Amino acid sequence: MSFEIQSTSHTQFPLRLPHNLSQRFTHISTTTRIPKSTLGRLGITRLLNEIESKGITRVLQEMESI
Repeated sequence: MSFEIQSTSHTQFPLRLPHNLSQRFTHISTTTRIPKSTLGRLGITRLLNEIESKGITRVLQEMESI
């Protein structure tokens, strides 16, 4: 898997995570050597794609069943 580095600017925004989620995020980032910003972009992109294709109600129902 390769990741493109884009020359366009990125927008930063604060994200508040519960402590346990922050620990998991840090652990995955450290063990995979993938920066948190990259993991965040991948996760947000995937979630937005699912919402656009399935609809918010179905996506939320699927997330509640996890």
